[in-house]
Amino acid sequence: MFGDTLVIAGGTAWKDGVKQWLRDVQIYDARADQWRQGPALPQPLAYGPFTQVDGKLEIYGGSGDGAVSRRVWTLDTSRMHWRIEGRTPAPLLLGRAVRLGGRVFLFGGCPDVADLTGCSDAVWMREDDGAWKRVARLPAGPVALPAVAALHGRVFLFGGCSMPRPGELINHAQSWAFNPRDFTWSRLRDLPSARRGHTASSAADRVFLFGGYTASGFTGEVLSYDPGRDAYTAESPMPVPMTSIEFFPYHGAFWGAGGEDRMRARSARTFSATIPAREQ
Repeated sequence: MFGDTLVIAGGTAWKDGVKQWLRDVQIYDARADQWRQGPALPQPLAYGPFTQVDGKLEIYGGSGDGAVSRRVWTLDTSRMHWRIEGRTPAPLLLGRAVRLGGRVFLFGGCPDVADLTGCSDAVWMREDDGAWKRVARLPAGPVALPAVAALHGRVFLFGGCSMPRPGELINHAQSWAFNPRDFTWSRLRDLPSARRGHTASSAADRVFLFGGYTASGFTGEVLSYDPGRDAYTAESPMPVPMTSIEFFPYHGAFWGAGGEDRMRARSARTFSATIPAREQ
């Protein structure tokens, strides 16, 4: 979210049972409640982690119709122009990225979105204009599709999934806090149920978790995590169970669009929800 503008770049869609990798950039004006087209990505791209800083969207690799990219693409939202700003240290499909000031942290990542046996447990860090350094490992081993958000100088990681053997996909409930000062992890209270493909956003001194895929299938559950109490609160659920919809705080509400609402399908919905008050 850049001011009043929500940017959706790339991704995948399904048409007539065929998966498509997209170059499309769609821009939503929250004040006008209108969508418009933005500058297309230079290549089809999906499943790469992203961050934002100073009006720029940063995408760290991804895949496009079978090809894995390690390019770091940056969109300057003031000029609406894409440029390459380096390469990722490894394939990062289904991994997560967090920017803390002048440092970017990359968590996990995979070379293949279908076979997760090759996923990494690496935590990488790069300072602006510097080289990537491996600074830690994920505490529960290689994990894909966790929910990750920064709050009060720490990074919070919830759930995700792993594939210890081909075809054996396991959802996780473990949650962790990462200290970027000494690169150490602290165990948090587990999620109420194991899940993957959920997303996280920070607001009002809490981390909010949206949707995901559990043992029962797609969920619309919304949780808030309070680090001070190490506790989860069930908030009003999303209208539609789904995964992979990213939400961003804007004027006292969360705004988000897209996501996966059923197998072999994608959603075109746009949602907003008031950020709930903190329990006393």
